Amino acid sequence: MATAFKLKCGDKFEMVRFFISMTEINLNMYKLLSVFLPLVVVAAGCANTQVPASYQKNHPDDSARIRLYGQNGKPTIMILQKESDADNKTVEVNVGGGLGDAFGSLVGGVKSESIGIAETENSKNIKDKNGILSKAFYREFLIPAGKSVQVRSSYIGMANHAPGSSFIYKEGSCSSNLVKFTPQAGKDYEVISFANGRACSVSVVEIQQQAGKTVLKSIPLE
Repeated sequence: MATAFKLKCGDKFEMVRFFISMTEINLNMYKLLSVFLPLVVVAAGCANTQVPASYQKNHPDDSARIRLYGQNGKPTIMILQKESDADNKTVEVNVGGGLGDAFGSLVGGVKSESIGIAETENSKNIKDKNGILSKAFYREFLIPAGKSVQVRSSYIGMANHAPGSSFIYKEGSCSSNLVKFTPQAGKDYEVISFANGRACSVSVVEIQQQAGKTVLKSIPLE
């Protein structure tokens, strides 16, 4: 029977990184992970991985669609304005950085979620983004058109400690600048990230159909 347990928000990456930092990256790591497969991880109050349900209504006149990529150690964060501008509050959506996403990516069980955005070379070749214990995936959302959206990407460096040795290898971490744009009604967007521990960057492109082909078009940023 699966076992459920809760972790605090501050622990969202610590459990995932613990498996890596205390074990050599080799076949023994996969054997160790097999012990944890029956566990169902329930994160309470941690990173939000979904856009509010009220946004997920298909109204082409006032909505756009967006695809975000994520994986263990390489999350993409999107910041949306709330439906009511009265209090100027925002909603932050994290793809790849929530405990459930990170653990699913770690063990390879996470799956991409599509709402019908046309495939691009990035989504078709998503396996090329896979890393060690870090399966890449994407998630697509409906978002309000005409309201500012901000996105950024991060890279959380991996630490590796060889048992019986004082040697500790630790990668660098980075976070990109916030990129801001205003989506237009009826259009589709894709967020593309680059991160390697030394530098992080993020860009947003519009997905268009031209002569039966899918093309990516750069958009003006704010």
